[in-house]
Amino acid sequence: MAKEEENVKRVFENNGIKYAVTRPTVKQQQIANKLRSKTFNDALRNGDLLRDQLDSQLRKRGDWNDDREATYQGLRKEVLDYELALKKGGIKLSRAKEVALEMGDKREEMISMLSSRTELDNNTCEGQADAARFNCLFADCLVYEETGEKYFPGGVEEYTAAATDPVAGIGATEFYYLISGTENLDDTLPENEFLKKFKFTDEKNRLVDKEGKLITRDGKYVDEEGRYIKWNDDDTSVFVDGEGVELNEEGEYDIETSPFLDEDGKPIVLESEKEPDKPKRKSRKKEPEEEPVAAE
Repeated sequence: MAKEEENVKRVFENNGIKYAVTRPTVKQQQIANKLRSKTFNDALRNGDLLRDQLDSQLRKRGDWNDDREATYQGLRKEVLDYELALKKGGIKLSRAKEVALEMGDKREEMISMLSSRTELDNNTCEGQADAARFNCLFADCLVYEETGEKYFPGGVEEYTAAATDPVAGIGATEFYYLISGTENLDDTLPENEFLKKFKFTDEKNRLVDKEGKLITRDGKYVDEEGRYIKWNDDDTSVFVDGEGVELNEEGEYDIETSPFLDEDGKPIVLESEKEPDKPKRKSRKKEPEEEPVAAE
């Protein structure tokens, strides 16, 4: 798809069928903005929180205090210091890699600390209003690529009732990318830009070695599912455990097992492992033969 067309719509596929999300028209945005205002006013009348009340509410609930604030600000300073180190350079590349990875760790800690705030923010008047606007626009802009017909002809009500629909799940992400103008926010983070620039990670920001093979932080090989593997000379691989012990094709230990022993050294056989007794075969009594009757 041409770059100009990507700015107008994004196409994706699910189960062999192509769909698209299109950029909202002015009229669609006007309708969504009206819904946003209505949702905000309804939430405000219901007594829901405003965003500027979040801090006091989090402290009241015990989800935030001065110690957590100090920890968060400390992490933030470390991230900024790491970013400055990567921009300045002048250090060994191996150390710069460590800095980038540690920077990502600190950022994850910050995100984790803010999880309760994010959850509460979604329920603020503004959070509910923003979600209503997004849902309204998305439901109106998800179409079948071939025909241009709406995937949700019933509008936002039909979309919100189809929360587990895989097409809706993929489409919502594509729609966010379209209207936000970014493919993936993670790609714009300084640490990820550095790691990708020097080929420490692949296009999905996964760690790789010099040959592009997936590895863990401590340099162990893994497959696409994150299971430990060992590469053979013929470029095939086998499953291994964390210590490098080879496993079978199912990823399990391929060894002979023996029963555990009791204190006298005799094998312990659980009731569930005992073979059921075979039913005894009943002996059939032989009927006495009738004596032949002499002919008169």
